[in-house]
Amino acid sequence: MSTTKSPPWRRLLFLGGIIGGLALASLAALTGGNTTNTALPPGAVARVNEAVILRADLVRALNAVSAGKRNLLTAEDKAVIMQRLIEQELLVQRALNRGLAEEDPTLRNALVRAVTKDVVTRSRAKPVSPARLRDYYFQNKARFARPERFYVQAIFLPKKQAATQMAQFDRALKEGPTPDDLRQRFGGQTPPVPQGLLPIQKLKDYVGPAPIAALKILSTGQWSPWIEEKSGYWRLYLVNRTRTRIPELSSIRDQVEAAYLDERDDTALRRYIDRLKRKARIELSTDAPQ
Repeated sequence: MSTTKSPPWRRLLFLGGIIGGLALASLAALTGGNTTNTALPPGAVARVNEAVILRADLVRALNAVSAGKRNLLTAEDKAVIMQRLIEQELLVQRALNRGLAEEDPTLRNALVRAVTKDVVTRSRAKPVSPARLRDYYFQNKARFARPERFYVQAIFLPKKQAATQMAQFDRALKEGPTPDDLRQRFGGQTPPVPQGLLPIQKLKDYVGPAPIAALKILSTGQWSPWIEEKSGYWRLYLVNRTRTRIPELSSIRDQVEAAYLDERDDTALRRYIDRLKRKARIELSTDAPQ
């Protein structure tokens, strides 16, 4: 006796759809019903109880399956996919009716992510007003500032060698050598410091906080005095620096718009949750954190 097996793509579509559909189905009401050909809402291709399957969902399913097939989908293939979407919706509704979404933390998290994504997607669909974007930029200029940067050359002497080498360095400095000459002569124990302009916080990772404080009073082309720290002494030579600046909106528009959209999405989600809270009946025990 022979048996007919469903093509693997049908089984994969069925199983994958169940997992994804559990999250989205929380947005639909659940009741019983039979297959009929009543009028459907615009954009819908089927109704299962009170939930609708959108034509866009069918198109995505058809595209996903056809991408893994050499031949074009037949009418039978399309009918099978349609039935799989219906069966998926029925199983999702059954899972919600049985309270599986409340019992399974994974499904609960999936539902939260789905609703959050829905709110954010609707927020992102709204156009960005140039006037509001400009106002946002001026109100948050400090967020887009380019931080002050320093290019330094450094000399570090461990405390065991400092007594003699600090005096030698000071005498050599009076002879007018270049910072590179001094670094080659006395910088053998100096930890590597990248060349080029670095933000103050990044530079602090290489030389520590104590030497950084001296940079504020240095002018370009000056050496700092000896700066003591726990393991030795530093001297820094300021090669170059750039002051904090705020770029014009036109040069960072994409960055400003991304920040504006993120903040607008957060506000939309916060308002959505607040509306749910106002409509909900929430009771707390006397010892619940408040």
